[in-house]
Amino acid sequence: MTERSLDTVLQLVADRHRRQTIHHLRHEANGKATIDEVVDRLHNGRSDADGQTIDREQLAVQLCHAHLPKLADHGVVEFDPENRTVRYRPDDQFETILDVLPDEQPLASP
Repeated sequence: MTERSLDTVLQLVADRHRRQTIHHLRHEANGKATIDEVVDRLHNGRSDADGQTIDREQLAVQLCHAHLPKLADHGVVEFDPENRTVRYRPDDQFETILDVLPDEQPLASP
């Protein structure tokens, strides 16, 4: 792992929504989900860092226009905005980093 790639991996997993998206996809049987499924898993009555309830539609926009394209640009996911699907592309660097991170509040079931 080069220093630059480690920095990139750490920057990508620094965002809670990207981490939880990857976590959700890692635990899907085929690593694939619809955007709506990912949004449902991440939203589910959650609050942001300031305790404000996260708007589901705003979360969907952030995922589709920021987080998923960023992950796709780095080859972590395949993002198909037309079909509204996303598929995790397992990566040893991400697996290693994610496996050593402390457990976060588990994703609630929809």
